[in-house]
Amino acid sequence: MRTHPKQWLTSFLYNIADQDGVTHEFILNGLQHANELLGEAVFHLEDWKVIGEYVYDSEGGHHRAFYSPVRDTVVMGEIIKAHERIQVEQSFKYRKDACDGLWKSAGALETDRWMTKGEDYGLHLLIKNPLSFSLNPLEYARESVPQMSDWESLWATWDTITRRMLPNEELLDKPIKLRNACIFYLGHTPAFLDIQLTKTTNDGPTSPRYFHSIFERGIDPDVDNPENCHAHSEIPDEWPQLDEILAYQGQVRNRLSGLYDNGAESIPRDVARAIWVGFEHEAMHMETLLYIMLQSDKTLPPPHLPTPDFKTLARDAKLSRVENEWFDIPEQDIILGLDDPEDALDWDGHFGWDNEKPRRRVHVPSFQAKGRPITNEEYARYLYETGKSKVPASWATEVVVPSIQTNGHATANGAGFPVSFLQDKSIRTVYGHIPLKYALDWPVFASYDELAGCAAWMGGRIPTAEEARSIYTHSDFIKRKQAENKLAATVPAVNGHLLNDGVEETPPSPPDTSSLVDEEDRTWPPVQDSDLFVDLVGANVGFRNWHPVPVTANGGHLAGQAEMGGAWEWTSSPLRRHEGFEPMALYPLYTADFFDEKHNIVLGGSWATHPRIAGRKSFVNWYQRNYPYAWVGARLVRDK
Repeated sequence: MRTHPKQWLTSFLYNIADQDGVTHEFILNGLQHANELLGEAVFHLEDWKVIGEYVYDSEGGHHRAFYSPVRDTVVMGEIIKAHERIQVEQSFKYRKDACDGLWKSAGALETDRWMTKGEDYGLHLLIKNPLSFSLNPLEYARESVPQMSDWESLWATWDTITRRMLPNEELLDKPIKLRNACIFYLGHTPAFLDIQLTKTTNDGPTSPRYFHSIFERGIDPDVDNPENCHAHSEIPDEWPQLDEILAYQGQVRNRLSGLYDNGAESIPRDVARAIWVGFEHEAMHMETLLYIMLQSDKTLPPPHLPTPDFKTLARDAKLSRVENEWFDIPEQDIILGLDDPEDALDWDGHFGWDNEKPRRRVHVPSFQAKGRPITNEEYARYLYETGKSKVPASWATEVVVPSIQTNGHATANGAGFPVSFLQDKSIRTVYGHIPLKYALDWPVFASYDELAGCAAWMGGRIPTAEEARSIYTHSDFIKRKQAENKLAATVPAVNGHLLNDGVEETPPSPPDTSSLVDEEDRTWPPVQDSDLFVDLVGANVGFRNWHPVPVTANGGHLAGQAEMGGAWEWTSSPLRRHEGFEPMALYPLYTADFFDEKHNIVLGGSWATHPRIAGRKSFVNWYQRNYPYAWVGARLVRDK
């Protein structure tokens, strides 16, 4: 791979490096190959030349090569004017940090590299990251029921977390007192799946049968009064031995694998629903267990990844900061939810939890929204200015020995608070505690109550669930418009015939939902996968990173679904029964048990959220408003 040089040097080199015409002849030879494939002399090489140029724009530095006729010529009945350019090559040049970003976006890990002395050229050895999920909806949601390969990827990540990051001595610990001991989750996910399969296949439960009674359901007590807790499985005086739980897990996995023996398409719809429920349940609890583990000092880092250079990342983030802009969100109708009738065994659409159904339309008035979420630095400033001493649970307070060289009155690089305010504070990560000063540009994780106070202090409020969805809808519209404009601007420069043959230059209009539903019988047209799942490429979800990432360079863009730097997004809407809601037959208490006016809806996904969840537009999550441990952030909105 060619690394990114300075623009002036590259332009100079491209002008002199091909003095012997080798590159020209190499690229021109492509036309001769075209003639051979077509079986006739369509291109006469003496009529063509090759143009090479170096471009440095918003996409970075890259070399482009074009075929260009030296005179008017005819190709397969089409006249191509002299000097018109037809692009044949585009070769990007990457800096080291850009290379790292490219590997991550491709789901790859660099295991070795061999560079030239000046590090202008290099050979990189990459392997597929076994613990990273595709962010392309054509892959992560290609079928309604997870494929066996999806399960294998999920289990690889789950096993890494539970067997290589969770030490045995921590299994019986309760890093969060409001939750069960860590060992519960090792038995909970297979037992829950086994229960759903038992309900739908008419086969008996996996042995030992009593695991259903102790591992079926966890606890979620009231934060204010832990004695008040919803129905849950009995908590034994002593948990089963680890080896017994792992053997049970293996049996349940084998039971599941057997259902795929004749292909996923042969699985009945009701059994497929049980499989889907078990898959998303395990994916959700993978994140639950991780945020529990981060409250412990015993947790080990992911063994397959090097520790990030947080100091350098923080320096680069500070240099890349832009203003966090206000965006006008127009008044619009938006679509919520999906249709997924549980009793229709011939239905082939995607599955959804009960709170996602039915598909419906709501009207959202106009308002304004910030482009990105509140950061750790902004929250630290809020604490300092208001004199509050309680820090978020995602932070930690360290014991710091005072230094006579410390100037307690010096400000933290213009942050609005003294350097000393940061000295005893750190951020909890899977790599251990890192100084807060290295995570100032990350989204802050905190409870709704904490962030609502900060939002009000900053001159805004937290959006409702409908407003958040309206933000996502408008963000999608902006992206489509930018993509159309970019295509319209670039395609004619490559080949004007494409424009003449019908490339659409008109920017897309906002979606008109007025005709989507027949008001007489409330019937909807079938939802397309492209309408239900978002492209997550570029989002910090699905273990693309094992930590949040800076968001301060993104203030000039309106963050869409799951684009909060690795944080879920709080809304001010309590979790409530909506019109048409019906508890799901397979798991009736999934949502209905939390209609207590204490839980608020959260949307999007964190860095540890599976793409099937983070990318589904209808998915709804929730936490108690004062629950401090989940990885949820917030952005500001205000009325116009």
